Amino acid sequence: MLISLKFLRTLCVFGFLALLSAGWGWAAEPVATSPGRVEVTLANEYRKDVEAIKKEFEQAGLGNMHVQFLRKGQPPANVGMGREVSAERARAAIRLALKYNRAVKILLPAYLFPPHFITIASSNFDDTVEFPVDEEALRQLQAPTFSTEQFHELYRRLTTPPISLKDIQEHVKAMVKDAEDMVAHGGMGDATAIADTHGKAATPHLQEAIRQCQRVATLGDKVDPGVTLNPATKARAAVREAAKHLSSLEQ
Repeated sequence: MLISLKFLRTLCVFGFLALLSAGWGWAAEPVATSPGRVEVTLANEYRKDVEAIKKEFEQAGLGNMHVQFLRKGQPPANVGMGREVSAERARAAIRLALKYNRAVKILLPAYLFPPHFITIASSNFDDTVEFPVDEEALRQLQAPTFSTEQFHELYRRLTTPPISLKDIQEHVKAMVKDAEDMVAHGGMGDATAIADTHGKAATPHLQEAIRQCQRVATLGDKVDPGVTLNPATKARAAVREAAKHLSSLEQ
């Protein structure tokens, strides 16, 4: 059985909850198995040093590097990271971007790229997906103690449009209603689905998501957002577990 539009809408709505703890997108697991592609744009002055630069990138763990040169001027001061780029490779990319392009002032969201992809000075995106980053935030991204997960939590937060707690709570209420409907109707809008093993397995997770979302809504918009972090995180985990079971239902 295919996942209903209501369930998909619920999962999308729940993405706003994730802003409280991490920002848009799934949390990334530390990955160090794939080198990934690295696309770099450099000023024309570096053309004569291309082999040495490629070697430097390779030594920094960015071996699958593809470079192009501008005929004149300076490349865009941006970087973009896929959601599974390791923290070590990400730090190296930022360091080399600062060295050769003099500045990093813009971050590009991870959802624009394949999981292990890195871009430096891309001109393929407009200001609708550009997020300014200041020196302090850039310094935090380069913290050597950051794990891959911690790096991407901060990166997502820096590349997510701001949203008010009130707006989040309105979406939470909508999610609670949809999730309650799913539980009442077998999780899929089909009363017979609850008899399926996967449907039964999904129900407790949906109920837990409802309970945690109600906690967030009850706290109101007067509390510090940090107070809602724990229930929001638990609700997100519960929805993910429910999604695993519901996606296994036979068509």
